[in-house]
Amino acid sequence: MTAATLRPGSSKASQPATQGYFAPGEEAPHARTWMAWPSTASIYGGSSAYYEDVQETLGRLAAAIAEHEPVTMMAGLDYHDTVRRLCGPKVDVIDIETDDMWARDNSPIFLNNRDGGKAVLDFNFNGWGGKQSHERDALISRAIATALGRPYYKAGVTGEGGGVEFDGDGTLILTDSCWVNDNRNPGLSQSDIEAELKACLGVEKVIWVPGVRGGEITDGHIDGSIRIVRPGLLMISGYPGDTSEWGQSLEESRRILKNTMDARGRSFDIVEIPHAVDVRSSHPQFFSSYANYYVGNGAIFTPQFGDTPADKRAMEGLGKLYPNRSIVALNVDRIYENGGGIHCVTQQEPS
Repeated sequence: MTAATLRPGSSKASQPATQGYFAPGEEAPHARTWMAWPSTASIYGGSSAYYEDVQETLGRLAAAIAEHEPVTMMAGLDYHDTVRRLCGPKVDVIDIETDDMWARDNSPIFLNNRDGGKAVLDFNFNGWGGKQSHERDALISRAIATALGRPYYKAGVTGEGGGVEFDGDGTLILTDSCWVNDNRNPGLSQSDIEAELKACLGVEKVIWVPGVRGGEITDGHIDGSIRIVRPGLLMISGYPGDTSEWGQSLEESRRILKNTMDARGRSFDIVEIPHAVDVRSSHPQFFSSYANYYVGNGAIFTPQFGDTPADKRAMEGLGKLYPNRSIVALNVDRIYENGGGIHCVTQQEPS
């Protein structure tokens, strides 16, 4: 089997859903948060000072999350002293080598079943379609399964955790642009990919929205603009009145979601929290969406961009969406300057 083809002759017994496994929603209680250390300085432009800033920013985020739940940082042995210094004593360090920090994409999806079993699903990370070196990141899912002693499933499709939004109650939302794409799944149709994702994630209904191919490294991950808060409730973040290809794609996504129901027959309530505009950073790749927040145990971790009205609006909006969690707003510009956000550098392991 290659990473981008369906398993030839695969039996139902080899697929997680047939063993009762499913992916719980992010708001379900976590056993821990997994994170990955940025171990390739050249990815960050060759400036040692900037690279150190990226590391410091990720360390502060890890320390903040560790105030609410266990955090495990993956890093090769050469980085452990740096990780401990920048993340603080509450963050555990494990010897798993990494290329970069995007744990949402290079780490597995953690699955549970109704009998208390836990498993690990590998989405065959290939550097977002071969756009970035990923030799070590491609091995992370298997390494975590080995470290935890969990059953290990290798999906018959290639993709990333940032490319799927699931509610833990049968519904999956994802973009066509990053899944039905020859840089990940050559020769596979939308229906081929949908069938495999149902078999892997234990979902019953898959809702496709368009996304944008080639606009940035992920080809339009769903978690940059549309999030499932809980079954039947969505949060969408975009620029008001945006007429770009991105804006048109998001408008079409809204139309699709307003005119469909989830796996349990619920219509979606949709809450809009617009992007920040007057931000601190002038970096050309700066990502100013509030959609890329992370749901932790007892807290929501969200960016603070320096756009005071937008930051305030986002904190208030998230507070209403998650009334039983505190809102932790952080200056993590160095992460957002590199095309991702807080959600992109975290991966939850459900309890």
